[in-house]
Amino acid sequence: MYEDFIEELGTQSAPLKESDKNALNIYSFRGLPPEVMAVIFAKCSRSPESFYEIAKELTETKSAEFHEKWVVGYGHGSVAEHAVLSIAIENLSILATKVVEDNRLASYTEKSTRYQVFDKNRYYKPPKIMASEFGPLYEAAGDGLFETYEKLREPVAALMRQKNPRAPEQGEKMYETIIKAKTCDVIRYLLPAATLTNLGMTVNARNLEWAIVKLLSNPLEEMQAIGRRLKEVGMEITPTLLKYAEANQYLIQTIPALKGVIWEKEGSHLTTPKDSKEPVRIVSYDFDAENKLVAALIYRFGADSYENIMKRVRLMTQGAKKAIVDESLKYRGPHDRPLRELEHIYYTFDILMDYGAFRDIQRHRIATQTNQPLTAVHGYSTPPEIAELGLTADFDAAMAKAAGAFKEISAQFPDEAQYIVPLAYKKRTLFTWNLRELHHFIPLRSGKKGHPSYRRIAQMCYDKLMEVHPLLAGYINVDKSDEHGSTISK
Repeated sequence: MYEDFIEELGTQSAPLKESDKNALNIYSFRGLPPEVMAVIFAKCSRSPESFYEIAKELTETKSAEFHEKWVVGYGHGSVAEHAVLSIAIENLSILATKVVEDNRLASYTEKSTRYQVFDKNRYYKPPKIMASEFGPLYEAAGDGLFETYEKLREPVAALMRQKNPRAPEQGEKMYETIIKAKTCDVIRYLLPAATLTNLGMTVNARNLEWAIVKLLSNPLEEMQAIGRRLKEVGMEITPTLLKYAEANQYLIQTIPALKGVIWEKEGSHLTTPKDSKEPVRIVSYDFDAENKLVAALIYRFGADSYENIMKRVRLMTQGAKKAIVDESLKYRGPHDRPLRELEHIYYTFDILMDYGAFRDIQRHRIATQTNQPLTAVHGYSTPPEIAELGLTADFDAAMAKAAGAFKEISAQFPDEAQYIVPLAYKKRTLFTWNLRELHHFIPLRSGKKGHPSYRRIAQMCYDKLMEVHPLLAGYINVDKSDEHGSTISK
């Protein structure tokens, strides 16, 4: 296989002639094992040869020896970032997708709860629960959620057709796709976190190793099984770079020990939260953000120190500061990323949202996230269409049954009990975003095509920014329309 690649490479990207040695040369490598690819780029650091010549000298055996010496032996982990893997993960729970996706430097595509109908009885059943007295209770709650999901599907679809009649120029297939999406937007609230789904992941070997370590160190059996299988599959592609990925004792020991100390001191407060039910709050932000942004923008164009520039910025008029900020952002198009200086500004949000919204917002990983476990203590969101159809009793009964099962199971299996909680139930997450990422998150998630639950969160994030920094927030594009209606909370 490797010899075939080298032969093909010779026809694709022949070495430059001696007279062209200083000419720009850009070419790609196709068909090489990721481990070999990583060595080709790593050797550039100390070899005067072209990538082409380096590639000709390598074999898979030589590449493995290189990684054993430099990546494993000397800890040059950055080399492993050139080995990229695309891995398909099927039939994992929705709860597990959030654990896998809690790795910032990777790309994911997940089976959508908005565009696909999920099948009854295809949900994860934790072995610990099923082997206990709670097995029948767990299955009854899970089956009940899917039965209600199926029961509501046709009435909701009929309502959506009534509210959204087909336009004369609209094709039947496209129209039915739209109706299906609008229907799933409503009934997805009933899906338990145990629902089986599919996930595609593209990641480099360095970050895959860390993802495997975290999964193997997770207390849940499903996460450990995913970690073991990821390692097996990954080692078929990059055997040297992943073979030392093992469970991490620091993670295994620290999390339960820390939890024990905190619950000993704070338990009564943690079990009976009395804080505000406000969905979005800014709990920390940089009061000097405007000055810091202006100083950073000035810093780019001179040789003076940041400290001296900041002293002058503090003496500027508000109009002068606004002129500088305005010049940095006013030429942006709808798909342009703002300048990186905005990354110096941070905001921390405490967000209370249903798990369905969390699934989408969690994907914005250019952030620092601290997640609370999924519980049934904060209540749940009910889409307005449920009341409109007179199906509130069915919806509430399914929620109550799941919450009852969660309460009983969590007394003995607090981690595993999360699986039975439906997407409608709310959870808290602490997000620290920089201003540049908020320029991405708010326009994307507030758009009309988004699900109403996370649209509302994005709109509220914008409102909170306007309260503390109207000058900076004013440059963020936000869609404040209410096309889908509000979600009732109870």
